Amino acid sequence: MYLQKAIQKGYHLSDSIRQGDIHMVGDGSTILVGIDFSYCSGLALKKACEFLDGKGGQIIALHVVDESFIKKCTEHRFGNEADIKKELFLEAKSKLKNFVRRATKGIQCSSIQLSVTQGIPYIEINKKAVEFDADMIIIGSCAKDSDMDNIFFGSTAERVLRFITRPVLCVPPEFDLKISRKHIN
Repeated sequence: MYLQKAIQKGYHLSDSIRQGDIHMVGDGSTILVGIDFSYCSGLALKKACEFLDGKGGQIIALHVVDESFIKKCTEHRFGNEADIKKELFLEAKSKLKNFVRRATKGIQCSSIQLSVTQGIPYIEINKKAVEFDADMIIIGSCAKDSDMDNIFFGSTAERVLRFITRPVLCVPPEFDLKISRKHIN
């Protein structure tokens, strides 16, 4: 049922989702949602809430502080690595809390656990999916065409799909035209 609805709405599903696997998102399920504070990650969080509506599962809202950004800050002498990490983590935790509150305003949502970690985003998403024993990963698929890494190596969503062994749902930006971007950002 979920798979058919997802395909009808144009979601991109990883090869690891098969017709028989989709029942994994049900009572007591854990869904990991990758949050990069974009419009699409807000839509992904809303979709996770929809999947678990009334089922008592848990959502892990994960933000990854990109280690390459920390390295660039250190190289440009914006501060020492420890201070930069601390500041970025504190800012990310606060921003994640506010983002989740705004994105889920007015909708029924299961328990949401906030998680901030440091590393390479697609690797950390995969590691945390295993660590939290996530039944599914939901991630937004808003590509930034101007990002050279995305042009040559693929977006974070594409990289997650390449290396994960769990079901992944990629939510495109146009999944629900009734949702205004101002409600999420």
